Amino acid sequence: MRIRDLTGPLGRMLGMPGRVLSETTNRGFRGFVREWPSLYAFSCWALIGTTLLFMLSGCGRYKEELESAKQQIEKLNSEVTRLTQESARLDQEKSSLSGDAKALSDKNTKMQRELDDLNKAKAALSTENNELKKKNSVAEEEIASLKREKDRLAQEVEQLKKRAADLEPQPKPPAPMPAEVGPQSAKQPNELSPCEAVLAFMKASEGIVRQQKGADRTKLLEQAHQQYAPKMKGAPPKAVKAAEDWVKEGTKYWDRSPEVALSRVLQLRNIALEACGKGAGEAGFK
Repeated sequence: MRIRDLTGPLGRMLGMPGRVLSETTNRGFRGFVREWPSLYAFSCWALIGTTLLFMLSGCGRYKEELESAKQQIEKLNSEVTRLTQESARLDQEKSSLSGDAKALSDKNTKMQRELDDLNKAKAALSTENNELKKKNSVAEEEIASLKREKDRLAQEVEQLKKRAADLEPQPKPPAPMPAEVGPQSAKQPNELSPCEAVLAFMKASEGIVRQQKGADRTKLLEQAHQQYAPKMKGAPPKAVKAAEDWVKEGTKYWDRSPEVALSRVLQLRNIALEACGKGAGEAGFK
């Protein structure tokens, strides 16, 4: 009975190995139970103790392995957490770098467009500069041609002046001023009307301009003006002014000045005559 009580709970505790061990022990020692009861009991307890020792040593080893596995799992969890955070940080940096790369790409594109525009503007300016150089060359050629033409015309003018000087009649000795008046020569200066004094001043000045030169001409013209000026008072101011300008312009024209044209001299003469109601032939002018 004692052996059944021990093998029954032991078999349940140890499971299949216990039952096998119990059955083997029962069969092996059943024949000797009567002969060596103490040895049989001792063997059973020895076998049970040995089994328990193996089981306890195996549990301790499994416990250590389990503890080590837990530590490794915690370590791996910590590493996973760290790697997750590092991955999130890298994703943020990647997003930031992507934005910077896009901004730089846009800026590069903009600068490339500006560079293309500048190159086009440079090409246009270069073309315009070449055209201006061509126009400048043409203008310089025209200026040179005009200068040559001007020199040629100046030579022709000088030749014409020489021919005119050769054809100019020799100066005659000056005659008395009153005698140059023409139809009014029979009258004395104090007997002339204001308009007649204007015409007499013009005729006297014409004779002086034709016959005198240099300082003598200037002196005689001033004397003629002083002589007839008091008598010209009362004449139309337009006639007096035109007569005085006619003498000045006529003197320049007689000296072949290029600044005065013959049309200007004739215009001043006609203004003075018309203001006094006289014609050129009637006043003794050709």
